[in-house]
Amino acid sequence: MNELPFIDDPIHFHQELKRIAALRKHGKVKKDRIYRLTKEERKIIHAKTGGKCHVCGKDVLVDKFEADHVKSHSSGGTSLTDNFLPTCRTCNNYRWHYLPEEFQWILKLGIWARTQIANDTALGKQMSSTFIEREKIREARRRNPRNKG
Repeated sequence: MNELPFIDDPIHFHQELKRIAALRKHGKVKKDRIYRLTKEERKIIHAKTGGKCHVCGKDVLVDKFEADHVKSHSSGGTSLTDNFLPTCRTCNNYRWHYLPEEFQWILKLGIWARTQIANDTALGKQMSSTFIEREKIREARRRNPRNKG
């Protein structure tokens, strides 16, 4: 089973995350990124998941989804339709080119952080406040800021 290791020491946990990030950075390949998918290629990719984002499952429109590399471009992945799956913008922007183990840790940390926020703990309140301040800064940098929801 490909389960994450049990780590009971914060220093070791920090070192493990740094080790995984270094592995990812070491494996990056520099390649030209010029490619355009045709309408037909987009339809083929869209159909692979029944019109759903392959990460979160949200419905994505055939003319609006982002094509996510299965094997990341920076890891030497190709720009052929076999190497693409449809994603929504949010998932594609945050999945990046993380290694599988690194992405599992990110999910695990995110679920834990969300629970802290939902349970209204002191740490959850601090994380929520810091996160919202960060999001305000990010939103201010957008060319087309979104409306408050």
